[in-house]
Amino acid sequence: MFNDIIEWFTGRDDRQHDKRRSGAFHLWWQPDRNDPKNLRPGIGVEISPAGLTFIIPDRIPGAECNLVLRIREHTIPVRLKIARADHVPYQGKTWNRYAAEYLGIAADHWDMIVRYVNDTPEPVDRKPEAAKMDDAYRMLPLALQKKIVDMLVQRHKLEQPKPGQTPLLKLFYVGVVKRPGQKPAHRFNVHSRIKINDEMMAYDTQFTISDDGEITVS
Repeated sequence: MFNDIIEWFTGRDDRQHDKRRSGAFHLWWQPDRNDPKNLRPGIGVEISPAGLTFIIPDRIPGAECNLVLRIREHTIPVRLKIARADHVPYQGKTWNRYAAEYLGIAADHWDMIVRYVNDTPEPVDRKPEAAKMDDAYRMLPLALQKKIVDMLVQRHKLEQPKPGQTPLLKLFYVGVVKRPGQKPAHRFNVHSRIKINDEMMAYDTQFTISDDGEITVS
């Protein structure tokens, strides 16, 4: 049954996490979270619903950082995990280039980025949409659904849904993972939301699910 589900996932073309948009946009690095006025300018060069690539004169220490993005006249604060770093020439100088993934972003800001990546206009009616259970998530066996929800709740990336309530998440199939000496597994990216201090936050978490139903966080 699980293999049938995987065939259904691979046949879908709505995996918007694969989409990205190239083109310069303004951003600022915030070295100190407690000092919002201390902002160091950089340039975004590519962005997707999963993360972004940017260049900046400063070297960013550590594996995480806070940025403020300027997308379609909107100011979007994000927390990022740096995945790769190197150097590139820019205007006769050497700049630092970073590829990073979102660790924390407000849900409505994430929606803005998705619309920007897909080049769709901002909605006229900005009323929050009612939460809907994602079709891809619903296709998973109930036992796997429960495991994913429990793991997100334990990591404070999702509120425990009440009986009969749909969880605030969306699931995307990423692809097959080949593991030496083991059966192939399948990687999923789950976009979840949780309200923290009256602010709706969004998180992306990758899960690996084996053919026998074992789930691990990638």
